[in-house]
Amino acid sequence: MKKTLGPWMVAGFLVIALVSLKIYAAAPKKPGPQAWTPGCVASVPKAWGAYKSGSAQSGLAFEDSSGTLRFLTNIPCTGTPAVALEIRRTGGNSASGASQ
Repeated sequence: MKKTLGPWMVAGFLVIALVSLKIYAAAPKKPGPQAWTPGCVASVPKAWGAYKSGSAQSGLAFEDSSGTLRFLTNIPCTGTPAVALEIRRTGGNSASGASQ
């Protein structure tokens, strides 16, 4: 006697195949490299030193090797930004030594 697959067995096989496919499709995949092009590029001279900090109030801060701090607030999309505030280190404390 010849055995054939009944309709319930075929339906069960299809359900198992669809569930397996759904699980495979939902599994997290390793993300590939993303290509992103910035809309704006500004350049800061190396002589201004390393980036130190940034905030909405004071802008971006850079400190060079002599201790000078430069704050940038309005940064253009091209070219070098203008320094909004520059704080330079001096040799002594002129405020406390002047009144003695």
